[in-house]
Order: sequence, then structure tokens, then C-alpha cells
Amino acid sequence: MYNPCNEITPLVEVYQRWLNDQTRLAVRYGFSTRKTHGWHTLTTSGITLADGQRVSVVVPSCLLSVSPTMNNTGSNVDVPVLVDMNSLRTYPQLPGILLSECARLQLAGLFNCLERVFSRLKAPELRESLTLLCWYELINGWQDCNWQDLVTLNEQEVAAWLACQLARYPLLHRMVDEYVFFACAGFWSDN
Repeated sequence: MYNPCNEITPLVEVYQRWLNDQTRLAVRYGFSTRKTHGWHTLTTSGITLADGQRVSVVVPSCLLSVSPTMNNTGSNVDVPVLVDMNSLRTYPQLPGILLSECARLQLAGLFNCLERVFSRLKAPELRESLTLLCWYELINGWQDCNWQDLVTLNEQEVAAWLACQLARYPLLHRMVDEYVFFACAGFWSDN
């Protein structure tokens, strides 16, 4: 873990600056469209971990609008500034922030599972969709999902699993589809 700023800078601001820089680069090089900036606003939400501990987690604010439970949102919450720079460098944009948050919250099982799955996925839209689904389930207190099963699946099986999971949450599914369209537009060929 790395403390990239002084203790006064809130974690949300650290992530937001990094995400803004990454988004600007993705737009400049044609990987994403300018509309992606609108999806990349971060805030904090309160979650309850499996052990009953109540903690704050940094999340994309767009998820809170489709969440059935809104948990203590607000970007002014005091969160320790500990960042997993390896995750941020390896997985730009939202997947890196999710992995860094898993490391900060000591969710080792979820961190290891996501890192192994992300490293095998070639399609960026799958990585982005899984990221938003994972965050959605975390902020809604659904930590018993079978994420560990993903480690053994190939890319097509992960896509099928993801489609089944998103079908359970129609509002999230619509939001994820729209986000992926703008965030990953440059990865698809014109054919």
C-alpha cells in the first residue's frame, strides 16, 4: 500500500485526480468517448463487511442512482489515504480503483479473485462490467455472490455468467450497457 499524498487529502480526491487523468488519456487516444467523464465521478458509501464491520468505500456515484439502498453517501467522509498503486497501474480507470479499494478494505479473497479474472480477460468491456457489478453488490451488502467461481471460467463463460447476473438487476444492466458503450467505444472495430 502506498500513501500518495499527505494525510489531509481525502482518498476520494486522490482517486478522482488519477481517474480524471486516465480518462483524459483514454479519450485522447480514442479508447473512450468524452461522455465517459460523466460516469467517472467518485463518492463514498458506507458498507457492512461480512464480519459486521461498518466501513466507507469509494464508489462511482452513478451506481448510487440505481442502487435500491443508498448508504451514507458523500465525498467528504474521512477515509484513510492508502492506495494500491500496482492495481491502479495494471488496470486503468475503474477496475484499478476497485482492486485498490479491495486491498485497502482487506478483502483479500475478492481482490485475488478479481485480479486473476481481470488478468485473463481480453475484452475490456467485460472487465468494466464486472467492476460495476462487483461494486453494486458490495454497496448493497451482497457479498455472498459466487465470485470465486469466475476464476475457473474462460472468457465466454465469464460473459455468460455476467449476463445472467446483470439480468437480475435491470436498472444496473441498463446503466452498465450505456457506460460500456462510451467507455470502450474505441476497442470495437467498425466492421
